Amino acid sequence: MRAHPSCLLVLLFAACASDPAPRAPAPSPSSLPPVATPLPTPTAAPTADPASLSADEEHTDAHASNAFTAKLYTRLKRAPGNVMISGTSARHALALAALGARGDTAREMLSTLEVPTDPAKQVAAAEAETAAWQDARGSAELVLADRLWSDESLTLKDDFTSAARAAFGASAAPVDFANAPDVARRSINAWVAEKTSNKVPDLLPEGMVDKRTRLLVTDAIYFKARWSAPFTPSATKDEPFTTAPGRAAKVPTMHDTALHRFAQIGTTKLLVMRYSGARLAMLIALPEDVAGLAKLEESLSADTFEAWTKALAPQRVAISLPRFSFKWGGPLDVALQDLGMRAAFSSKADFTGIAEPSVQVSHVIQKTWVSVDENGTEAAAASGVAMSVTAALSGPIADFKADHPFLFFVYDDKRGRILFAGRVNDPKPSRT
Repeated sequence: MRAHPSCLLVLLFAACASDPAPRAPAPSPSSLPPVATPLPTPTAAPTADPASLSADEEHTDAHASNAFTAKLYTRLKRAPGNVMISGTSARHALALAALGARGDTAREMLSTLEVPTDPAKQVAAAEAETAAWQDARGSAELVLADRLWSDESLTLKDDFTSAARAAFGASAAPVDFANAPDVARRSINAWVAEKTSNKVPDLLPEGMVDKRTRLLVTDAIYFKARWSAPFTPSATKDEPFTTAPGRAAKVPTMHDTALHRFAQIGTTKLLVMRYSGARLAMLIALPEDVAGLAKLEESLSADTFEAWTKALAPQRVAISLPRFSFKWGGPLDVALQDLGMRAAFSSKADFTGIAEPSVQVSHVIQKTWVSVDENGTEAAAASGVAMSVTAALSGPIADFKADHPFLFFVYDDKRGRILFAGRVNDPKPSRT
């Protein structure tokens, strides 16, 4: 069984409009009342020699990243059907832009993203996170890539480009948005397709990039791995999956009884399945009640997720899990403004740390894709480490029958940082 999540987030900047009237926000999967959050102090240009992070500071940043993921998910969960986001991807792209933000723009962005207010710590935290993901991936495929695409007329400041390279490995590529926006769009789409193994081939539709575009930030994540305890394909059979009370459909459902980490907290069952040769895992949160997903989503926070992972203990588990495959995507503009990031989207945006004259955010878009099944051409590559279950184990067998909607998280099993978060309402709306 293998999982292939991929995600791409794009952040578009346009030249600030001369008219100071507020810009109408782009449509979003959800629009909720604004959240009042305290504002940190403004940021300045990062120093050339960023400070290192202590172990406690790394844990704090991972918790903050999960808090942002939970906040963003809460704003987007009202979208119908399946949902999958990468708060990590969104945080990377926006934190990169925040390196050049000043004044209220910086305060709002840093508060929303929950990144350190010290510029040196911002760079150090990003570097430490990148190193942690590389350590966690082991033999799995994990690509994290960032890039700046700037119009030939825009001169990026040296301090900003140096910080972007140090923090995120993001280099700047010149393109001609002003005179050939569609050529630039196709070039960016080609880069995205290559980084995501062609799972996001057309990120930018026609018209998304125009002559006013001056800067575009892309963040791509691609992940591919096999379970350490794979499912047997012959055990898969069609079984009912209840998509809503009174409504069910037959879906291919995988079965296995194996040693995993498991817990039950209240009416929520928690199962963690490790990936082979990596410190990465998938956590599935399954409400006992068929209609209990909404209540479970309301409880989601960084503290909740940490409590879930701490409650887990090894146990034999009889698993029934549907294959699922879907893609998701949409604008994040309104969701981010609801969370307090407003100045960045207005003509009063202050990104003078990036370039002068300043630019403003015009769109933030994320697209994700995930496929989970028990087949794959690389199934034999890690057969030597797939034997994590001993048949002689005794004790009670926990039942984990995911035959109704559930949440799933791909995360660093050592440090607890979430890479992808999503829900499965219907395992087979999209066979991409």
